[in-house]
Amino acid sequence: MAVRTVPRPLERLRRAGCRVVVHGLLDKASALYDEAEWWSPELLRERQAEWLQATLTAADASSPFYRRRLREAGWSPLRRDGVDRLPPLRRDELVRHTQEIVTPGRRGLHRTSGGSGSAPVTIPVDRETYAWYIAGTWRGFRWWGIDPSDPICLLLGQSSGSRRHALVSRAKDWMLNWRRVPVDDQFDGEAPQALRTIARFAPAVLYGYPSAVHRLARAARAGQARLRLRMIVLTGEPVYGAQRDQIVEAFQCPVAEEYGSGELGSVAFECPHGALHVSAETVFVETPPSEEGTGVGRLLATHLRNRRCPLIRYETGDVGLLLPDGCRCGRGLPVLRVVGRERDRLIGDGVGELARPRVDRLMRLLPAHLAGAVQVTQPAPDAVVLRVDRTEAAPQDLARASEAGVEAFGPAWRVRVEAVDQLTRLPSGKLPYFVGLAG
Repeated sequence: MAVRTVPRPLERLRRAGCRVVVHGLLDKASALYDEAEWWSPELLRERQAEWLQATLTAADASSPFYRRRLREAGWSPLRRDGVDRLPPLRRDELVRHTQEIVTPGRRGLHRTSGGSGSAPVTIPVDRETYAWYIAGTWRGFRWWGIDPSDPICLLLGQSSGSRRHALVSRAKDWMLNWRRVPVDDQFDGEAPQALRTIARFAPAVLYGYPSAVHRLARAARAGQARLRLRMIVLTGEPVYGAQRDQIVEAFQCPVAEEYGSGELGSVAFECPHGALHVSAETVFVETPPSEEGTGVGRLLATHLRNRRCPLIRYETGDVGLLLPDGCRCGRGLPVLRVVGRERDRLIGDGVGELARPRVDRLMRLLPAHLAGAVQVTQPAPDAVVLRVDRTEAAPQDLARASEAGVEAFGPAWRVRVEAVDQLTRLPSGKLPYFVGLAG
């Protein structure tokens, strides 16, 4: 049972504030989420087609950018097909054409995607869309027995924007019973202190970047402080197997993955049976195959609720596939498998391959205390440098990291190891464990 951390009057005040801002909208979104997850896949596809048609019709009416793009693709409001003829929306196009895409006259909030190796992008959303964002994550919590009113600690990047935006963000966090611990370049060195701060808050859930939660897990194993958590949700970065195993071992609670972004909200959430279910009521996901013979392709997402800033066939930057089989949980929601970041590719023997599987293998081969303390960089084709955080490594660990690198990459690769003072996080607070030639 979650520990109550505030008096009942404050809880009532929180709920009242939430009700004023988005509560009615949250109720509406949550009601559909709770019903639609049990629809048959056939009914869900039929309803998605209706929502998709409504999204395209609204974009055609309100957005000069999409009106031009839809006409060029031969789309007609009288037909349900044709979305696959639209070119994907790239991130740089969204940045350049935001003013043409955004619907005028609708007030709202702003959402910023931290970016994984690319510049952040900020888009406006209205209150209804934001309610869908929150409701999607809340449904995932409920799958694991978490009530949305339970105290939740967020380990994400620092809020950006104006002072007014920061005040609104703090008020929203307070109303939702969220405590935000910013992840920045100082976080790793101050992880024991952050762990003690979080312990005083006594959250039911940790929700944040895998690299940040993993750093807390190492501090917890060292006896810095104890957290009694009911679950952990990892989001915003790739989840590597060794990280996940050590997080489970340190905190002794279930761990789930959420796949999403600042632009799209919660795209998919892992159920207790291990399937990453797409939030089909909110996002239409496509994975047109591009990896020869594998069925893996770029992940394209169309947001079905955001009328303020339509996102149609938006390139998430990841590659993956929709699995044909359902899940033992019985939900009719599509099941997604994310394979890696499109731009994170190892170049060897003139051929590019996704880096994530090799980095995942390397983490499992490293000594436990080095998993998460080694970053793979590629300065040239057929060569990698393993950057080892010297604060986590003894001198003999460099040789052990080299051995693990040779085993993970094979004899055709030149593997070099160097010690660095600290692995550097991105401005978003994320920590990339692979930096390729393009990075």
